[in-house]
Amino acid sequence: MKSPSTVEEIQSLMGRAAALNRFLSKSTDKCRPFFKALKNGQKDKWDEECEVAFQSLKTYLTSPPLLSKPVPGEDLFVYLAVSNSATSSALIREELGAQHPIFYTSKTLLDAETRYPKLEKLILALVVSARKLRPYYQAHRVIVMTDFPLRSILHNPDASQRLMKWAIELSQ
Repeated sequence: MKSPSTVEEIQSLMGRAAALNRFLSKSTDKCRPFFKALKNGQKDKWDEECEVAFQSLKTYLTSPPLLSKPVPGEDLFVYLAVSNSATSSALIREELGAQHPIFYTSKTLLDAETRYPKLEKLILALVVSARKLRPYYQAHRVIVMTDFPLRSILHNPDASQRLMKWAIELSQ
């Protein structure tokens, strides 16, 4: 597959990447240079950063991790990750001491969301994961793996209105 050279080819690449989103860990971060190339309106849109990201994406797609199917009733784990521009999560099952990915989620942060503190970005990643993976969350006990005290923050009566809204949504 050759590198895109026109706006239409970049848009086509983005469409293909969006279709594979569930299979790509941190897909938003991997595809960020492509979004920037389309957004900036520059004359020469495809730069070195885009080319490096494209080659990296091609390499990743040729050896993706195999996704697993959960066994009914087993505990699942969700790992959260945040960056300055995106949130991601990985839903994982454990079998014989080995962890196997089930589903990946990812969200590009809006301008206002990029200014959230890291703790709020982590809670947002959990909310996005819970929205996208509702059937898994309803059929399984999901254990959130993080080194931040998300539970105590969400149960704090003095939390911001945004956090209270998310706490209510997560409790359903």
